Amino acid sequence: MEECLKSGNHPSEILATEKWLINNKELYQKLKKTLITIVSEEVLASAVSTKNPDGVAALVKNTSIINYDIINKNDFILVLDRIQDPGNMGNLFRTALAAGVNKILLAGGANPLGQKVLRASCGSVFHLPFKRFDGSEEEIINSLLSVLNQFSKNGFQIISTSSHNRNPNKLQKPYWEIDWSKRTALILGNEGKGIHKRIQEAFTETITIPHSELVESLNVACVAVPILLERKRVAYISTSRIQK
Repeated sequence: MEECLKSGNHPSEILATEKWLINNKELYQKLKKTLITIVSEEVLASAVSTKNPDGVAALVKNTSIINYDIINKNDFILVLDRIQDPGNMGNLFRTALAAGVNKILLAGGANPLGQKVLRASCGSVFHLPFKRFDGSEEEIINSLLSVLNQFSKNGFQIISTSSHNRNPNKLQKPYWEIDWSKRTALILGNEGKGIHKRIQEAFTETITIPHSELVESLNVACVAVPILLERKRVAYISTSRIQK
């Protein structure tokens, strides 16, 4: 709820228990009282799919979510290729926001507005513009390739990620060897299949996180943390050197 309000989104309807209102007086003062309906914990539990709701639920119109605008000049785009797990999707949004990602492209996968994704993202979905491609797998990949080709023509480096052990015959660089000062579109792939073959063939620049051979691959949400934050680290070092 708090992240929703921070992003400028205002719920059209709110269900809350008396206990939640008492424990969140400061936040309660920011809400429009006419939108709040006080309900019992049992009623709230029956109204949402979450197993253990924390005492409040809100309806937010899709039109109030930040719109993705491909024309805007940005330099850090995250591409999520068919990420299926809502927990992974939510964590990826949260890490992307922390890393300063400008926009997110979603090639199908979990619905970013689903309750599980919203909870896992801790409200980060409300702060990041995103565009989701729907349809058959072929339609989704065609749409994504079209946009990525446009990014490439506009000077973006298109970077794929791969498990250190999954493609031993493919040239891969450790993620710290990439020039993160360039405009970048970073692609993370499906939990089981990785990045779609057609995307890998179209954009061959691949990075990885070197790790023990005892582990075949890393969880996509775990992979995202060091790679996405590497850009922040490089920028911090550059700023520190200039100040000295």
